[in-house]
Amino acid sequence: MAAVAAIFIVVAGAACSRDHGVPGVKTVKPDSVPALRGGGPARSPRLANYKIDARLDPSKHTITATETLTWTNNGASEVTTLPFHLYLNAFKNEASLFMKQSHGELRGATKAADGGWGWISVESVQVGGVELLSKWKITPPADDKLFPPERLAPKDETVAELALPTPVGHNETVEVTFKFTAQLPEVFARSGYKGDFNMVAQWFPKIGVRSGPPGAEHWDCQWYAAHTEFFADFGVYDVTLTVPNNYRVAATGVLVAKNDSAGNTHTLQYHAEDVHDFVWMADPWMNVMSDKAKLEDGTTVEVRVYYRGEQKDFAVRHLQAGIAAIERFSAAYVPYPWPIMSIVDPPVDAGGASGMEYPTLITTAGDSVFARPGVRLPEYVTIHEVGHNWFQGILASNEFEEAWLDEGVNEWADTKVMDETYGAATSGIDWMGWQAQIFQLRRALSTDPSALPSPIATAAYAFVDSANYGEATYVSTMRALHTLEQTVGPTKFAAAMKTYAKTFAFKHPTGRDLFDTLAKELDQDLSWFFSPVFHQVGGLKLAIRSTSCRPGHPDRGVYGDGSNRKFVSDGESKDKEKEAGSYDCEVVVQSTGVVHVPVDVEFRFADGSAQTGTWVDHGDSWKRFSLQASSRLVEVRLDPENKIGIDSPVTHHERLDGDGAASMRAAAWLASVTQTLMGVVGP
Repeated sequence: MAAVAAIFIVVAGAACSRDHGVPGVKTVKPDSVPALRGGGPARSPRLANYKIDARLDPSKHTITATETLTWTNNGASEVTTLPFHLYLNAFKNEASLFMKQSHGELRGATKAADGGWGWISVESVQVGGVELLSKWKITPPADDKLFPPERLAPKDETVAELALPTPVGHNETVEVTFKFTAQLPEVFARSGYKGDFNMVAQWFPKIGVRSGPPGAEHWDCQWYAAHTEFFADFGVYDVTLTVPNNYRVAATGVLVAKNDSAGNTHTLQYHAEDVHDFVWMADPWMNVMSDKAKLEDGTTVEVRVYYRGEQKDFAVRHLQAGIAAIERFSAAYVPYPWPIMSIVDPPVDAGGASGMEYPTLITTAGDSVFARPGVRLPEYVTIHEVGHNWFQGILASNEFEEAWLDEGVNEWADTKVMDETYGAATSGIDWMGWQAQIFQLRRALSTDPSALPSPIATAAYAFVDSANYGEATYVSTMRALHTLEQTVGPTKFAAAMKTYAKTFAFKHPTGRDLFDTLAKELDQDLSWFFSPVFHQVGGLKLAIRSTSCRPGHPDRGVYGDGSNRKFVSDGESKDKEKEAGSYDCEVVVQSTGVVHVPVDVEFRFADGSAQTGTWVDHGDSWKRFSLQASSRLVEVRLDPENKIGIDSPVTHHERLDGDGAASMRAAAWLASVTQTLMGVVGP
């Protein structure tokens, strides 16, 4: 999910609404492309395959459906129970874990509507034609390590288990058939309706993921918590949707057939391969515009934007950003494997559905009177969500346990795409003479990582609050990867990240897989960086501890003994000082956090000359630089090229007054803050 909208701007007053008139029957043509670009073999193991037949009631915002899941056990141990997610039950009442933790709010901007509840009701579950509804049990959170006692929601109904009549052994397959009804909530958190707009996400019984070493596998099928998103196996989806024929639909995969039905409805058949979810949007007022993204191999991807008429100007911006994202992420990692990318721009009053990623379909955000052309919030949200089709859609890590591996790595990659697309100096803002780079803007508007109480590699459910989750998962991860990239070199780092993506595409990688790949590809032990940055609190606390600069002179005092005793006087030293014209300067730099990274130090002198030094020892907490120069030291700057992104830069700069008196420290701090801000947004 994109947290960027809430971080940058409180989006308000987007394009004015208007009377849309009467919706007409929509012309629908099947897509004449295969579900995978160029066809070809399966990219994933395809362990969880679904056939769903669903009908939307547009007045009640309900979906009645049948579902057949074909699941293969690729583990070494047999399976006697299948767990399923029932995500919509998070919106059933205020006793759910999601509602208790979120208090009915998401991102501080949308709230649950009293009476707009949502749920999923399973009316039948069968295996081999035998009804097993009596074996279908809701499993509320237990009093265990997953959720601290104060967060438990004993009445949570977002996970259920089915006891199987016969165990499923290694490489064996089981087929489970459901009948269910899904009631959409009034949207405030990803899935739901607002007026005639329906965002149908996390809407069907969805099996968990079996993880772990052979013979010791376990199920990952956790309850839907406020900070957690989703984790699922790849498969093939064949989904039939019956909707009013004056509604426009966007959905995962490709449209393979369209049939007219009775009662002013039509039936749309979608097919998707090597995806781990299926979502769809239905709305009578949506328009669609499209264009092609061109990949390096000469093939293309169709990018579609679904929008209401009053949002057309923003739709153009989202389309351009979506095309850039497909092209640049494909070049940097692995080519986008599907033929279509759908970008849904929800109505302004359905903001709760905005800024969310799904395979081959994303929802965007940022349409606002404040987002003038050149203020690139809409573009950034689109690029962020499209980017998830790599770090969540293709790599598909466990967001419940390692949210940073998707959200934060994607956030770092987004800044690269923004810089390449809009220019490094103007990738965040280029408006009315004001310019800002997206990374520096994100950094300036975020919290100092050393102030966060939970480290980056904290399970999503275990963060102390949403602020800690958002800062650590998104921004601190982005800042950490930027720092490592600048430390080892951008070209080498880009190649290592590409290897990671190619190696683990469709394989559910872990954080350890990323760390090991980077260490191998960069040919160095990076434990000095990964351990403190991702697993410890305290961060990097880098500062200039002291500065001094005095006129140089020969050492004074008494030298030798007896007749060889010689006195070097103060007056004598002054005469020699004038002849030498030298200065002896000293600077002490300290690093008192748990993270120690190489840091460049720049020394500037009154005559305009400069020297540089580098502190490379990762273990020491301080470093003394002794300098000799022909002119007085007037300025010291840490990290002059902004390579380090994981601490606050306000302690990185100091100007000397005379002998570096303490009276100038406050002024130096203020100058540092001012210069930092001017470096982020400069006229």
